[in-house]
Amino acid sequence: MKDFINLSHGAGGKEMHELIKSFNFSNRAQWQDYDDDSSTLDIGNNKRLVFTTDSFTINPIFFPGGDIGHIAFCGTVNDLAVLGAVPLGLSLSLVIEEGFSVKDLKKIINSINLLSKKTSVPIVTGDTKVMEKNKIDKIIINTSGVGIINDNELLTKKIKTGDKVIISGGIGEHAVALLSKRFDYKTSIITDSKPLVEEIQAVKDIIKIAKDITRGGLAANLNEISEKNKIGVLLDEEAIPVKKEVKKLSEMLGINLYELASEGRFICIASPENAESVEKRLKLFNKQASIIGTITENNKLIIQTILGKRILPMPIGRIIPRIC
Repeated sequence: MKDFINLSHGAGGKEMHELIKSFNFSNRAQWQDYDDDSSTLDIGNNKRLVFTTDSFTINPIFFPGGDIGHIAFCGTVNDLAVLGAVPLGLSLSLVIEEGFSVKDLKKIINSINLLSKKTSVPIVTGDTKVMEKNKIDKIIINTSGVGIINDNELLTKKIKTGDKVIISGGIGEHAVALLSKRFDYKTSIITDSKPLVEEIQAVKDIIKIAKDITRGGLAANLNEISEKNKIGVLLDEEAIPVKKEVKKLSEMLGINLYELASEGRFICIASPENAESVEKRLKLFNKQASIIGTITENNKLIIQTILGKRILPMPIGRIIPRIC
């Protein structure tokens, strides 16, 4: 590892994962699943407490279809949801730059309040700090969340060769919404950011694991699953849903489509006999939900294209600046 932190250490790719692994925290014996999006704690009666936290710093803070408050709420709710938990409450901590617009702050808080009411997930505690001008870039939000789940419902089941990979909708729309604002590019794409609790609860009984597609996109998240479970994944490029405008902008900017972040999409893995049922249920929420791949034994993420197969590696470097 290098001697200094750089932007790639927060981009969701190889450098970030290596940095996190180097922390080597101790005294976690009672906690499990801490290498997932959330950690869990046995609280008796076959129930587990599910706990997660995340920080958000974005440029721009307002973008088509959302703002930093919207993805802060959704991101934390979704980290609980992908383990199968129903969120009970969130914390909200703000670090605000001196001179930040009160009007803009109210817009951000209003986004959070609207989602809180819609999902019945309350904001129950928090903190606010103000930094001197130019000490931070506008605003940073930290959200933490807790939920409860029965042991037998926890989405950490063993993956097997032949299992299927299903995606809940089109990829990359969140990243493109931010990039279009950043580069003043006209597009009809809006962020895909949304709470995923309902969708995951609808398939929880017939899937093995789930993971929301955030920093690093499909490439980072499926490589992470591959490494953790010591399995391979074969993706079918033709089956991966992506809107034409998303593909067009990624090509224009020279960005790997499979490294684009989503904030309202997830991948899940199910047995071959359950995969079509998962796809059918998810299509009730998003018609683009699709079976996109198969679990293999080769410990690599490979994508089948019209030109043949190629390895899809863990992203390296500064993928896209500050999109979540």
